[in-house]
Amino acid sequence: MRSIFFYSVFILAAIFSVVISKAFAKDTVRFIETTGRAVIEDDEIIDIARRRALEDALYLAALHGGAKINGYSAVSTDTSIQENLVIQPASKILDYTIISEERTDMHFIVKIRSAVGQLRKKECDNKGLKSLSVYKPVIDVAPSAPFWVYSLANELTNEIIASLKSAEDINLTDNSFVSLDRDQLITANDDYDYISLTSGREKTNYGDYAAVSEISIAEREKLVGFTTYNSLLITFNTNVYDGSTYTSSFSKSKSLEALFSSSGPWRTINLLLKTNRDNIVEPISIAAKEHAKEVIDNLICKETNSIITVNNGKIEVPLGKRHGIKISALAVTKGEKTPFNVLRVEQVSETKSVLVPLNTALELSNLNGKSIQFLGNM
Repeated sequence: MRSIFFYSVFILAAIFSVVISKAFAKDTVRFIETTGRAVIEDDEIIDIARRRALEDALYLAALHGGAKINGYSAVSTDTSIQENLVIQPASKILDYTIISEERTDMHFIVKIRSAVGQLRKKECDNKGLKSLSVYKPVIDVAPSAPFWVYSLANELTNEIIASLKSAEDINLTDNSFVSLDRDQLITANDDYDYISLTSGREKTNYGDYAAVSEISIAEREKLVGFTTYNSLLITFNTNVYDGSTYTSSFSKSKSLEALFSSSGPWRTINLLLKTNRDNIVEPISIAAKEHAKEVIDNLICKETNSIITVNNGKIEVPLGKRHGIKISALAVTKGEKTPFNVLRVEQVSETKSVLVPLNTALELSNLNGKSIQFLGNM
């Protein structure tokens, strides 16, 4: 009877744990308030009771994020069976702050507010608005290619830019009229550079991205039996760079082959395989759009990172609305006493945000110059 009761409790507890875990599976970080208590022993130093009360509060906070329950049976020397339950937190405490402390005649009581969760690396955990500047595409067409391929290359670059412009999560700046010269942009001093002083240089700011698409079209001739097949080898490649520094962020590439003519001794086969410009434009255009989508998907999933600057007692980062950051967005930086310091966006402008830490006792000067990462959809 006792064994049946034990397993009933175990099953109910396991179901409860699964339900809790699924209920919060979508949340990266949750804020929990818990109260811990510890008995003050007659001969115990008060700091020990305080620490035990804090540990109790932290354990309860961790359990709120779900629990792992394991059961096992132990047989004692008199052959009686003892049933045991082991309950372990399924989530981690990332950061916490003490709200209040109280001492009574018998207990020490600590109330805390904790950030509980797991910072797991997902396929696209940081999907959000990104700002992108598109520069003049690079087109390379083989001299032996048909004459209409040159106009086709321009159409394909326009297809890619149009796809980037229509993306909901991309704030696009069209600089396609100017080539991206990374070395010149990095080394040019705007106070003395002639172009900067007269017409100005199209630069990509910190937190934004710069993109250059390349299209290469070559002709390939293949002899199979008595028939010669001529096809176009089209390669799309887009390089994306971090703004301000113009260091490589990522690149995407896509290639395809399109048959456009054949020649051989059999006239009927030649007519069947004959292809003109209109016949092959559509599949190539579709490939260009697919390539643009791959670039978009990769870009909007990029992590949003920055460097903290502490100015006049305020935690600031040079990222704002144009980078997808919103009021109450969460961010983390590596902690000293806890795994992470959790911060929340309190003010946001177009290119700057002000954050406040969860732990109000945190020494702000220790955050100056630290790397910070924003969490999830902002």
